[in-house]
Amino acid sequence: MDMLREMPGYRSTRVYLAPSPSPSLRELGRGVVGAFWRARGHDLLHVHGEVAGGLCLPLLGARTSVVTLHGLHLLRRLSGPRRRAAAHSLRLIVRASDRTICVSTAEHDSLLAAGVAEQRTVVVHNGVKLPTSEAERAKVRTELGISESDPVGIWIGSLDERKDPLAAVRAAEKAEVVLLVVGDGPLRREVEQAAEERVRVLGHRDDVSRLLQAADFFVLTSRREGLAYSLLEAMSYGLPAVVTDLAENVEAVGDTGVVVPLRDQVTMASAIRRLAENADERTALGERARRRIDQLFNADQMIARTRAVYDQVLAARLT
Repeated sequence: MDMLREMPGYRSTRVYLAPSPSPSLRELGRGVVGAFWRARGHDLLHVHGEVAGGLCLPLLGARTSVVTLHGLHLLRRLSGPRRRAAAHSLRLIVRASDRTICVSTAEHDSLLAAGVAEQRTVVVHNGVKLPTSEAERAKVRTELGISESDPVGIWIGSLDERKDPLAAVRAAEKAEVVLLVVGDGPLRREVEQAAEERVRVLGHRDDVSRLLQAADFFVLTSRREGLAYSLLEAMSYGLPAVVTDLAENVEAVGDTGVVVPLRDQVTMASAIRRLAENADERTALGERARRRIDQLFNADQMIARTRAVYDQVLAARLT
C-alpha cells in the first residue's frame, strides 16, 4: 500500500479503520465514520481487504471506489453458514465498488467461484522493488553468530495460525538446518518453546532486508495466502523458496522453488535439507527467482496497473 503513494498523477491520504489488530466494535465504528469524513474531497476511495470492504460497504457505493482483496481469508477459513455469509459479503463488495482487484490469478478464480461478476474484477499482482545493494551478508552473519559456511533458511511473517510458523520450526529442526524466524504474534511463546539449537527466533525486526542478505533460502508454511510479499521480497534477493502447495504460492514461485504438500512435515523437512545441501541448485533457482520477480512481480508494474484501474473507473464515472 505504501508503494501506491508513489503513483504519478495521484495524491493520497492513508486512513486506518482501527488502532490495533483486535479493535473493539466502538473503535471500528469510529474508524468507519472517520474514513467517511476523510474521504470527502477525494476523487476515489481505495479499500484494502475483505473485512474493510464489508465495513465500508455504504461508502463503496456512494463514491468512485476500488477494493483490493488480499487472500479471501474469511472465505477460506470459515465453513457452513458463516462461509456462505462471507461469500455473500464478497458479492456485495464487488457489486458496490467500481472495480475489485485480486492480487493473484488464484485469488481471482476463488472470487469468481463465489459467484461474483467477472467484468467488475481484475488481477493486479503484488509487486516488490528489486534490491539495489546486497553487501551486508557477512556482517549480519557475524552479528548472529552464524558461520559463512552454514546454509541458512529464513521464515518471515506473523506468528499466527494462518502462517503456521511451528511447521517451519519443526521441519528445520528435523532437517538439522539453521532457520531464522522473523516476526511476532500470538504463537511466539509456542514457537520459542519448539525452537531448539538451530532455530533462531528473532521477533519483529526493522532490518528484514539485511536478514534476507544473510540467508540462502526462504521457507513459507502458510495455510492461506493472497500473494505473500515476504515470498516476493525473498525471491527479489535471489533466494529459492520452499513453499506449501497453495495455488497462490505456486503462482508466485513457478519453477524457481520447491513446492510441498500442506501440513506434510516429512516432505517439508526433506525439501529444506535438499536446498541446504545443494549450493549449485540454490544458485540456479535463486537466479531464476530474481528474474521472475523482475518480469512478473515488480513494483513498477503493480503501480502502473493500479493506476490504469484508477483511470478507468474515474473516466467511467464521468461518462
